[in-house]
Amino acid sequence: MDEEKQGADIHRFITEARNGDFNAFRQIVLQYSNAMLSVALSVIGDFHEAQDATQEAFIKCYRRLHTLDDPSKLGSWLYAIAYRTSLDFVKKKKQTLPYEDAIAPSMNNVDRWLDHHMTQEMIWNAMQNLEQTSKIAIMLYYLSEWTMKEIGQFLNISLSAVESRIRRAREILKRHLTDDFEPYFRMRRLDRKFEQRVMETILRSAGHFYIPVLDRERVLDWFVRHFQLGISRHGNLLMESGHELYLLECHAHLPSDVPLLAFEVSDIEGLWHKLQHDEVKSESIKTNKFIGKHFVFYDPDGNAYHAVEKKEKTQLEYDGFDEIRSSIYRNTNF
Repeated sequence: MDEEKQGADIHRFITEARNGDFNAFRQIVLQYSNAMLSVALSVIGDFHEAQDATQEAFIKCYRRLHTLDDPSKLGSWLYAIAYRTSLDFVKKKKQTLPYEDAIAPSMNNVDRWLDHHMTQEMIWNAMQNLEQTSKIAIMLYYLSEWTMKEIGQFLNISLSAVESRIRRAREILKRHLTDDFEPYFRMRRLDRKFEQRVMETILRSAGHFYIPVLDRERVLDWFVRHFQLGISRHGNLLMESGHELYLLECHAHLPSDVPLLAFEVSDIEGLWHKLQHDEVKSESIKTNKFIGKHFVFYDPDGNAYHAVEKKEKTQLEYDGFDEIRSSIYRNTNF
């Protein structure tokens, strides 16, 4: 990517994220996740704990984004937050050795488990022969897929310094490790699942409601067509209450059996017939003494929703499908 365009994109992502656009911050997470992991791993020495620290660091970054005065310094700003967060993890966990799992392996996996942890410990012990900047540089080299120049910008050191540190680090690691260590790092690169997990955590911690979807535009259009919901300036669904409903595009998604949202509807039978006519998957109408008439329907990705009959009307209300009132029903553990 052209360096000038990349800088402009980062500036735009920061501005839009500050104004409440979660998708803009998602781009920042996607671009810097493995760099942040490299920093955390250099401090903690364990991939599992380093991922947790990286996720926590991104949450801090989102909450503190307004304190970043110079968008061009985003990399060094993220580095500082990741480093301090990782140090806090070490203090809290009081770790001395990098064990990835506290749970004992099953008998069938003992050999594989021991091999994995012995390899991790050998690599971590070899890493102790490197000074901190070289340790991070070599991890960035294998984990981030960044160029030497990009690594230098992130660490705030010159290109020649990056090349020198990585060269020396590789020589030292090869002297201390008999096996090829490069695949060990490359297979642990963070993917879209990590970015999705970070965004889910941020949305929940901010008190926002979201729906996991495979195709955001398709589901957005589906809600607008069938329920006449509005679209906010950030491209999210706009409820009648004024709240935004976020559609979080996922790389993979297994729909929950539990309805994510409940909609209060004045004419529930009319809605049911309309959805049948529109060929929207819906279950039959049932009656419950506590909530009255209700039924479950599904979006194109298989997410379930509850339509519940509104029991009382006011003079301001009217019959029709565009009267659907949204009330959050359930939105956890997708």
